Amino acid sequence: MAHGSRNPEALRTVTALLDRVRALRPGLPVRLGHIELNRPLLTDTLAALRGEAVLVPLLLGRGYHVKQDIPDVAAAAPHLRVLIAAPLGPDPLLAEALHTRLTEAGWSADTGRTAETGRLPEAGRLPEAGRLADIGRIAETGRLADVSRLPEAGRAPETGRTAETGRPTTAGRAIQTGLRAQTGLRAQTGLRAETGPPAQPQPRPRPPAPAPHTAGVVLAAAGSRDPDAALDTARAAALLGARLGGVPVLPGYASGSGPTVSEAVRTLTALGHDRIAVASYFTAPGRFATECAEAAPGVVAAPLGAHPAVARLVLHRYEQALASAPLSHPAATVGV
Repeated sequence: MAHGSRNPEALRTVTALLDRVRALRPGLPVRLGHIELNRPLLTDTLAALRGEAVLVPLLLGRGYHVKQDIPDVAAAAPHLRVLIAAPLGPDPLLAEALHTRLTEAGWSADTGRTAETGRLPEAGRLPEAGRLADIGRIAETGRLADVSRLPEAGRAPETGRTAETGRPTTAGRAIQTGLRAQTGLRAQTGLRAETGPPAQPQPRPRPPAPAPHTAGVVLAAAGSRDPDAALDTARAAALLGARLGGVPVLPGYASGSGPTVSEAVRTLTALGHDRIAVASYFTAPGRFATECAEAAPGVVAAPLGAHPAVARLVLHRYEQALASAPLSHPAATVGV
């Protein structure tokens, strides 16, 4: 049983979902009924059935439709024995589908880390390059210092010149030669001493621990004044956050008394999350899904649609209903 929408994509999406349910359980009669806005209406679908039926709401939480509308329609079909299954949400299978839709829209776990973490490999090479440059400058400085001392050392033997002629005496030449030899030795020794052994490579610094998530997700839902519906959506947000590895997920609503999608975005921004995506917590496209998507500051995911996990969940809810009150034979499943 689907809610119904004036958006033509809604009917096509729900029809594709029920086709996937039929493929998973061949032989099980599967019918479609809408609460409003689309045909077939639920009342017409039930009127055409005989025997027993299980109503599986294609709705994502408890609210007025689940608590009031669907039981009223079932009561108006006394020719049928009707079981009403629980709504689809919250459930880990929906978190799986939401994750897929976010990924399809371009969301990635990597976008949940700070930009600095993303630059760690490059930053890790910079200190190594800096050390190599420093070593090069040290060696160059050592050579320049030694060369500047060589002419000074070469002039030192001039103290062996005679006072009268200014030319070196034999002794002066001997002293000069010796000084030159010693100076050369000192120069070479000085180069070796100042240059020193090759610098040992320094250990590369350990990268810091992963930075906290800067991404955030708003779970955009229809909304309801029923507190149980808000609890169900909050639980769905927690399941999605766990599925995304701890990324914070806040509910935002198209109607009701809860925060809007825009308000949830501002809350995440105030908490330091600057990469915010919107997960569309709707079974199919419609007015609310479109309005929530328009409030998204970045990545916005498509509705759940005919995701395989949603089809599996429809059958799971059907089986849960049968387990609670077994029927005499396999009942028709009415997706509502």
